[in-house]
Amino acid sequence: MCNVVVNASPLIVLAKADLLRLMPALFSEIFLPQAVREEISQGPPDDPMRKALPSCTWLRPVVLAPSLSPLSVWQLGRGEAEVIEYARLHPAVAALPDDRAARRAAAGLGVKVRGTLSVEAMGVAQGHIESFSVAVKQLRAAGMYASDTLVETVAKALRAGT
Repeated sequence: MCNVVVNASPLIVLAKADLLRLMPALFSEIFLPQAVREEISQGPPDDPMRKALPSCTWLRPVVLAPSLSPLSVWQLGRGEAEVIEYARLHPAVAALPDDRAARRAAAGLGVKVRGTLSVEAMGVAQGHIESFSVAVKQLRAAGMYASDTLVETVAKALRAGT
């Protein structure tokens, strides 16, 4: 199992899809930057992730010190910037953003990146989910966008066992 620092959108979509249970099943440690916690806490009162947050004892809150430069959030939101910076400072931790710009920024800095679809694929490979295609439908119904090409690429890698 590996460690991951997570942005709000993967947690929100997993909670809406009733798949949040995968996170502690798949990762040893899951770090939650302060900006991400604040973003989730300020969401709609009926948001499943906002409701679940107090009981997610497996989320390890982290505060970046020193705090981020205002320039670091110029192209990204504060939460995304904190996720990438935490992963950059802790090379054994992968970043879990879902925004394309954040994934590109992280990759450009040499940060290991995972996406929500890779979480689903890991869940299938480890027996926590029966069907990748059903899980993808749940995620899409919960608001996650993933191109058909990306879904097929991940499904193909899953079938190949990579």
